[in-house]
Parts: sequence; C-alpha cells; structure tokens
Amino acid sequence: MSATTPIPVVMYGRDGKISESVREKLLPDVEVVHSCLDLEAALAELPAVFAGNLQVTPRSGLGTNATAPQERRKVPVAVFFGGGFSDDEFEKIKAAVSAVNPNAYFLKVQKRDVLAAGSFGPNPDTIAKIYRKRLAAAMVSA
Repeated sequence: MSATTPIPVVMYGRDGKISESVREKLLPDVEVVHSCLDLEAALAELPAVFAGNLQVTPRSGLGTNATAPQERRKVPVAVFFGGGFSDDEFEKIKAAVSAVNPNAYFLKVQKRDVLAAGSFGPNPDTIAKIYRKRLAAAMVSA
C-alpha cells in the first residue's frame, strides 16, 4: 500500500469514537472517507457512494468525505466492518454495495480477531493492523 495515495474505504460499526481512533491509525496508507454507525444510514448512503455519487455526505459526520469539498471526495473501494454488527447486517450491506460495485471488498474485524492478535478490548492499533493485512491480501488475490 502506498503512503502517497491512500486507499479510500468506508467504515461500518457501532461506536463512533472507536471508528475515529481506528481511522487515525490507518493513515497515511488507508483513508476512511465515509463512516456509518447504523444499518439504515449504511443502506441509504453506501450504494450511492460506491456508485460514485459524491454528493452523499455521511450522516454520522465521520470520514473525510464529511468535510471535504465535493471535488476532493473519494469513491471507496472497501467496507471495513467493525464490532457490533450482525451477520444479517453484513449480508444486507454487502448485497446493496455489490449491486452497484461488484469489485468492492468487504472486510470484518471482530472481537475474536482482536483477541487472537493478543489484544484485549477494542484496541485501535490492533484493529488497524488487521484491516491493513486483510486489505492487502484481498487486493493481491483480486
């Protein structure tokens, strides 16, 4: 992954504070451009953003597309799923985004992944490290 051109992604999770902490840890090679904190917002916003509609602003107010001028907003390539989501939510978001962008990546980091990496609780450093590894592996295998 390149430090000069960050890879734009979306984050979906329940906790805005953790999302922001992870976002900071992902920089400079991964840029969270849009964050959703609930299923309703994700289903309303993400298909449009992945289809290239950059007029959509995150309801959460999180992500660089929330404050960037429209000409600097970016279309994401992946959805990062944080903790607190169900398999049903994952499948609904994946289906909605895949319908408009079949090349999108969908990456999960759950509590068991953080524990397996040797951390306890929602550790932003560990979460960011796992996302980076999974994104790199997904992009290589594509």
